Amino acid sequence: MKKIVLFGDSITFGYGVYEKDSIAALLRATLPYEVINSGVNGDTTREALARLKRDVLDCSPDILTVLFGSNDSAMSDYYYRTSYEFEKNITAIINKVGEVFPQCRIILITPPPVDDAVFMPSTLNKRLIPYIEALKNIAEVSGCELCDLNTYFILKSNGSLESFLQEDGCHLTEKGYKLFFDCLSEFLEK
Repeated sequence: MKKIVLFGDSITFGYGVYEKDSIAALLRATLPYEVINSGVNGDTTREALARLKRDVLDCSPDILTVLFGSNDSAMSDYYYRTSYEFEKNITAIINKVGEVFPQCRIILITPPPVDDAVFMPSTLNKRLIPYIEALKNIAEVSGCELCDLNTYFILKSNGSLESFLQEDGCHLTEKGYKLFFDCLSEFLEK
């Protein structure tokens, strides 16, 4: 059985929803893969690099999804990473995985949009733009696939994100995870 590792932050982890509604559970229920959820709440790409061996390489993935950017772009001294560092860290992640597992299929995922009208989000959509652009550039240069979750959410929500995002304006609801699943499963079924 092929093994897929979902590497990311709280959006990958499934923060704020029952485990059965997380992206990992939705994939497990429908796709013929062993699904390993390596999402950690609050992580940026800096912390991701520190846990890459344990949470990705030691799992021997056939497929790896990489979803970071919401925390890296956050307006916080603790979380904020420049888009330059973000790009450097994502590149280091995919290079290391490619060295150890050259046949591993790597899918970079853009972070979903946030609700700018909510006071709580630690980032804003305009702050996400350089990180999304970095992911697009990395995908083009490296040959990794790009799952543009951000654009998918904007198109499918018709600009009305409220039902897809929790009250904090950035984490996904059950409906948001269903939309995430619809977007990602198109890539995985190829």
